[in-house]
Amino acid sequence: MPVTSAPSRTVLRSVLAVAAAVASGCLVLTLAACAPPAASGQAASTAALPGGYTGDVELAELLRPSFASAGTAPAVAAAVIEADGTVRTAFHGADDTSVFEIGSVTKTFTGELVAEAIARGEVELDDTLDEHLDLAGTPVGALTLADLVTHSSGLPTFPDHDEAWLDRLRAAYEAGADGIDETLDELLDEARSVPASSIAPERQYSNLGAALVGQALAAAAGTDYRTLLEDRLFGPLGMDTASLPLVDAEVPTGHLAGAGEAGDPAEPTTLAAYAPAGGIHATIGDLVAYAEAVIDGPLTGSAAQQAHGEVADTGYFWGLQQVGGHAVVEHGGMTNGFASMLFVDTTAGTASIVLVNRNMGLEGVAETLIAVAGR
Repeated sequence: MPVTSAPSRTVLRSVLAVAAAVASGCLVLTLAACAPPAASGQAASTAALPGGYTGDVELAELLRPSFASAGTAPAVAAAVIEADGTVRTAFHGADDTSVFEIGSVTKTFTGELVAEAIARGEVELDDTLDEHLDLAGTPVGALTLADLVTHSSGLPTFPDHDEAWLDRLRAAYEAGADGIDETLDELLDEARSVPASSIAPERQYSNLGAALVGQALAAAAGTDYRTLLEDRLFGPLGMDTASLPLVDAEVPTGHLAGAGEAGDPAEPTTLAAYAPAGGIHATIGDLVAYAEAVIDGPLTGSAAQQAHGEVADTGYFWGLQQVGGHAVVEHGGMTNGFASMLFVDTTAGTASIVLVNRNMGLEGVAETLIAVAGR
């Protein structure tokens, strides 16, 4: 299914204990290769590299083993932000103008918009959905923003009570087609139809829930979700090439061709009313600007990045980890054709970002790169 990557729950193996993972200048990790470290406070040298990689030599050498067995290597854009603010990038089949789908990393943007809306007095965490959306008298309408942003509502990933809907989505996924194109009215119809029996007593990762949160924020602000995103995050953070295409005609110039796990072509993903759950398209520079805003900028210390209530591992959609006394916020994303991973060590002020045009897991790659940033 598209847009299916939940927050990573793996431990960051060497984020904070890099000294134990570096031997004679070589980073010892499952996916790592040896390369000379950059001098402190300086970006590593850049050059055209074997295998079609460009950019930072050390990062490229760390990336290559991760994709060597993937058949035709995917396009890759990766970045590391070091504690002194140095940004290092490496690419394969891409450059700093290449546009990737970031999938569920979008949820963290929706989470930051929740924090902003609370600060503005537009919503409160204990608001129910039916206070902002036309869902009165339904089980979904009674769910609170607090439960939804921590995936604690029990709402399913998609409206799984509707077998015809799921069959249509499966068929689209297998064909590499863009299978989600609901209007807001259609999304609300789907939400109204979810029976109480489909809302589980335990936590469930929910794209449906994230989409409804984003639409509720927009309604509370008297606008649409895309405008909210552009005005409150993209513009202020300098994410100049990020966009939220809602229909195919809006897919931006520079969008790479995506592929499924086996390398089969996949159409661009535009999620329409589900966009708050995974619809952002962006370059590596856009994600660097976002991570910098979390490290030392407008989003530093945001309520979205804090634990609330009894849920210790999720903020407002952000995954939260405590590793060796350091706070790490993270999220991964996957559409039918792309994958992404973002780690930010908010204690050390470092980050790693990996974007590829292939449906594949990236947690280990991003862990390797953030360990380099933490040396």
